[in-house]
Amino acid sequence: MITRTVSKNARTTRGDLVNDLQRAGTKVTKAPISNTLRRQGLKSCSARHVPLLKPVHVQARLKFAREHLDDPEEDWENVIWDQDD
Repeated sequence: MITRTVSKNARTTRGDLVNDLQRAGTKVTKAPISNTLRRQGLKSCSARHVPLLKPVHVQARLKFAREHLDDPEEDWENVIWDQDD
């Protein structure tokens, strides 16, 4: 079950696996899960923590916002907005 779950979703955490197994009626800790995955040839990694915006970027955004604060609405009609969100 552990290997199958991780194969379906590589972003599954050990905590998620512990919770899934507890719901299935098996009490297990994170260490045996790590050992099982390692024996199956699966390695774990952690994403590096980086700040989303550096102070320089924050200042540049604030400067842009202040410069365009009083722009008329017509000026924004030609702007292409990202619709991914």
